[in-house]
Amino acid sequence: MDTTLSETQRLLRDSLRDYLANEVPFDRIREFEREGGSDRALWDYLQGAGFLALPFAEAHGGEGGELTDTAVVLEELTRRACIIPFLETTASALTIERHADESLADEVVRGVIGGTITIAPALQGATPANGASPRVEGGALTGERRFVDYGADVTHHLVEATENGEPALYLVDARGEGVATESLSTIARTPVAHCTYSGAPARRAGGADALRFLRNAGRALCAVQCVGNAQQALDMTVEYVGMRVQFGRPIGSFQAVQHHCANMATQTLGARFLTYQAVWRLDQAIASDRQVAKAKALASRAATEVTMQAHILFGGIGYTEEYDLHFFSRHGKERALAWGSADECLRLAADTIDEVRPWQ
Repeated sequence: MDTTLSETQRLLRDSLRDYLANEVPFDRIREFEREGGSDRALWDYLQGAGFLALPFAEAHGGEGGELTDTAVVLEELTRRACIIPFLETTASALTIERHADESLADEVVRGVIGGTITIAPALQGATPANGASPRVEGGALTGERRFVDYGADVTHHLVEATENGEPALYLVDARGEGVATESLSTIARTPVAHCTYSGAPARRAGGADALRFLRNAGRALCAVQCVGNAQQALDMTVEYVGMRVQFGRPIGSFQAVQHHCANMATQTLGARFLTYQAVWRLDQAIASDRQVAKAKALASRAATEVTMQAHILFGGIGYTEEYDLHFFSRHGKERALAWGSADECLRLAADTIDEVRPWQ
């Protein structure tokens, strides 16, 4: 496959990058971190500019684009540290479009494109948390899910639950009867919630296949966020070492600093290739769990190791929270853990390797 962006994708990237640079200053992100909640004004802009419609079928009012188009937009949002449920809503709506019944799919996708519906996946983590696992009886959902990204800010939850012992996905009105949310704190300082369901009305949105697709879509797009954090940290570092003068010359002229920057660039580029390959394969319905997991594992490592190396090269200024690098080290660390850490993803990949035959 060719991972080079098309002309249209480059235009998408450049137009959104210009808008974010002019209209979403980092001080605005700091305000959202202090006050909580997500950036509704930015969400309205994305809706009005058609960015929310990119990956959905024309039959549902979408643009009929590629998932890679959405990945390009997501990376730019990540590189500006934007606080909106773009990944969560897109992955959930795509799952519903591809696996739910037609009436529900059309209703949800048109709502997302119109900006009236936002969705947070509420899934079981790799390590089950304490609490009652959600179950559905007679169309009513009971149980709880912890660490739900944007759980208190979205209009709907897409909950992994069991009915008659079988796992499936159920769409729940997050502001309706029987749903309670409690805000939690994380290193990224983005909205996260503990969600409790007490007989909440639930609509089935797909079975085991839908759940598998949602996990892979979320994992692949989360890998894009990891790459975005690493790329932004790398670009900031290259710019900084080119102007920071020590011993009468820029520190970027020192061979040791160049080696570190080269290693950061190599790690970021490797993660980028594997991640965008996984996104493309997922869109073509040929991605395996193992391929997506390997991409997320490499991207998770890049998100933490590249940003930490950036702090080292920045020196003291990089450790002050007033400096913008902090956004990407904190968000990168949190995204490295979300949707499966590097270790969890490598374990999944290892479990799917066919038995190795001994040398003859």
